[in-house]
Amino acid sequence: MWEWAWLWLALLGVGSGALGVLVGAGGGFIIAPLLRIFFDKNPEIVAGTTVTLVAINSISGAFAYRSMRIVDRRSALIFALAAIPGSVLAPFVLSSALEGVPGVYDFPFGLLLVLLAVRMATQKEVADESTPISKLRGGPRFVKAASLKRRVVATRAGQTYRYRLHEGYAAGVNLVLGFVSSFFGIGGGWLRTPILVYVFRFPVQIAVATSIFTLSFYTTAGAATYAFRGAVEWFPTLLFTGAGLIVGAQIGARLSTVVRGVWIMRLLMLLIFAMGVYLTVNGVREYF
Repeated sequence: MWEWAWLWLALLGVGSGALGVLVGAGGGFIIAPLLRIFFDKNPEIVAGTTVTLVAINSISGAFAYRSMRIVDRRSALIFALAAIPGSVLAPFVLSSALEGVPGVYDFPFGLLLVLLAVRMATQKEVADESTPISKLRGGPRFVKAASLKRRVVATRAGQTYRYRLHEGYAAGVNLVLGFVSSFFGIGGGWLRTPILVYVFRFPVQIAVATSIFTLSFYTTAGAATYAFRGAVEWFPTLLFTGAGLIVGAQIGARLSTVVRGVWIMRLLMLLIFAMGVYLTVNGVREYF
């Protein structure tokens, strides 16, 4: 029997899929809190279902970005290999933590988002896509230039991006992101994209595409773990929202070529802050 809720789930998928791919975040940071608010799902089901949806969304977006040739494939594979162990471990840790600590899911997640949004708002320097390769740091200030690996990405549209990266530090960051993203069920692109831009000085468009490509690998591993534990709601949430995500991911990938990078980051900052405030307040309420 048809229900209007199924239509809303599909529309949620289209909207969050387009926006998620546009900002390199996978859409989970929108879906997870909405499932908590309007469908009253427990955190483990929210995390498991959402990370599965993020996997679907990121796989679809990865194919789109791959065809546009704006993915730093070597970096994406390094990031994914580093993130997979944490993404598999997180479901087991979440299940144990929920048994004894009220608010353990919402409060730290919300606080992390708020702090990240504040950091983004106070960060003035954004990677300049036209800057010569010798001018780009490619990592934290203490990193020596000699340890940086050159990257050159030539897109199908005829643009060429040049930058440098410290692969070891970037892999370490993604090791942590793999666990954090699977624990909260939102993919981790919401953290990786600004880190790649502000810390490792990736061009914004390349950071977004590479983040989505990375997500397609390790969120699949996390989703498989949650499914094994029976923490994925296949119907109706995953079916209808997932169908919407596939469509939305294609829309977001195309929009990324016409929306300026600075506006992508501003949009991501506002969304992160709003979701962070909500989750922080909700976590405090659960605890008390």
